[in-house]
Amino acid sequence: MTGQSAAEERFEAWRQSISVVFDVAPLAPESIAGFQASVQATHLGHLLVGDLHFAGQQFMRPQPRVLRDGLDHYLVQWYRTGGFVGQRDGGTDMEVRPGDVVILDLGRTLRTFARASRVMTLIVPRDLIHEAMGVQDSDLHGTVLRADSALGGLLSDHLLSLQHRLPGIALNDAPAVARASVQMLAACVLPSARTRHEARSAIDGVTLERLQRHIQRHLADDLSAEALCRRFGISRSVLYRLFEPLGGVAQYAQQRRLLQAYHALANPANRRLRVAEVAARTGFVSNAHFSRVFRASFGMSPSEARAPESRGVMAPADDPLGSSSVEYAAWVRGLQGPSAVA
Repeated sequence: MTGQSAAEERFEAWRQSISVVFDVAPLAPESIAGFQASVQATHLGHLLVGDLHFAGQQFMRPQPRVLRDGLDHYLVQWYRTGGFVGQRDGGTDMEVRPGDVVILDLGRTLRTFARASRVMTLIVPRDLIHEAMGVQDSDLHGTVLRADSALGGLLSDHLLSLQHRLPGIALNDAPAVARASVQMLAACVLPSARTRHEARSAIDGVTLERLQRHIQRHLADDLSAEALCRRFGISRSVLYRLFEPLGGVAQYAQQRRLLQAYHALANPANRRLRVAEVAARTGFVSNAHFSRVFRASFGMSPSEARAPESRGVMAPADDPLGSSSVEYAAWVRGLQGPSAVA
């Protein structure tokens, strides 16, 4: 009985925290047992970013609720796990699966039956999206970008990158970050020459990050320009432009390989590995070339890197700013596009 009471209290606390956007109800009376949910939010000026974990439940925006609260925003949800089935506008069926991104118009009705999920959300003023799309109005309610689609994957990559960077975003950078995210959303939802141009920096950032992750995870593989262009469906000119600030793609891949080789050699657990094996595992086909570039980078030979007195290469420590989720309801109600600010 005590456990049931605690679960009911948790559900009521969740109901209060999410009530600014949705009415909620258990999927069934017995499903409230063991209920867990949480929400964290970050305010980026014209954009509210949320990270939500919740147990299965119903989410509702009936017509009286829509008229009463008057929210004039879009809700963008990336279901990292879980998903839902439901209806929009009283009758149109919807299904959102893991990895999908869905756009909901908070000025329209909705009822969904959600599984236990982890969801990243953006709450965006209507005029901010329409400005980015270059339209006065648009029917986006219920738009779903599938996880396995090119644009859905691109948008989810951007959202993941945004979430990782939230703690380090300075207050004066927040409006620019918010605008770039909305431009990326517009380019993915309504691809056109205009939206693609305006979102180019955001798209470039996501593409570069995907390339960097691929390089780091496949250091022993073919990382030539030809192989990377084929893998990511981009031209050589785009690849070279993305990596130009990093000294070029070949230089970047070599630096990643050298750094991994250094750490492998300096790790006592790898003392049985020959230098040639470490070189091969990190993508170097010539031992002589490996030794030469290793010494040029670290001022020592590969074998010297194994000496007990050799020092590791340390990256500078980050000092990210913390973020807060307090006053979530006030944030949502006060969220306005730039045109609404006097």
